[in-house]
Amino acid sequence: MRNSWPEKKLNNVNEVFDELMQLQGKGWLSRGQSQCYQNLRPVIDRDRLSGLSRLEKLQYERRSIDIFRSTARSFASIGEERARTDDVIALAVLRHYGVPTRLLDWSASPYVAAYFAVSHHDHSDGEIWSFSESDYEIEGKKQWRKWPSTTTDRSGDGNRFAAGLTAFSQSEPVEDWIIAVFYPMGFPRQNAQKGAYTMTARFDVDHANKLRELLIDESRFRRYVLKAELKKEIRQTLLTEKDIWRGSLYPDSAGAAETVKLELEK
Repeated sequence: MRNSWPEKKLNNVNEVFDELMQLQGKGWLSRGQSQCYQNLRPVIDRDRLSGLSRLEKLQYERRSIDIFRSTARSFASIGEERARTDDVIALAVLRHYGVPTRLLDWSASPYVAAYFAVSHHDHSDGEIWSFSESDYEIEGKKQWRKWPSTTTDRSGDGNRFAAGLTAFSQSEPVEDWIIAVFYPMGFPRQNAQKGAYTMTARFDVDHANKLRELLIDESRFRRYVLKAELKKEIRQTLLTEKDIWRGSLYPDSAGAAETVKLELEK
């Protein structure tokens, strides 16, 4: 399904970096995709996993969390420790390491998002999705008043919101929310990418539609299209002017090894 976000095509590298500078100044969250998928669907809702039922996807997430906890318990970094007790943080950590979950990665840096928009598929246009994080903070709180069952004391107070109250129910939750959050404790890969996440209570949700529904005003969100022929030059400019490249965004042994593998494959 085509998205309904306002679209802006960026036709040269100067246009691209002018727009990125404006996004940085506005403090918007951004997400880059190396092809124009026209939607924002988490990996767990795509391809071979898309046909699974809610229960099956919950079991998939639970199994992922359990395996991670039993495997990483002796060597998880300090920032990953809370993943041992908090299921949502566990999903955030797993997503950064490529495990399918219902979370989508975003970045507080439009330059990081631009890297992911141009990092692959040089013969296809890339896209950057951006929205106002400050407006989300205002509009997002209205969800908890609408669904007080999402708060620990059923008051609808956003400070008492707990995703786990409804996100992991076996039946389809009535509470149709979306959250955009940072994990302040962080871990090296997330911190390097200035990572944030969106997450929904339900599966099979296009996050673009949910964010549009929440933010309403089209001045608060936008999708940018980057021409395929600009990708190589954008990558080079990000490297030389911002020190943003694969190696800087995956500052751990697994990331470094994967960078070596990709470089040798070239």
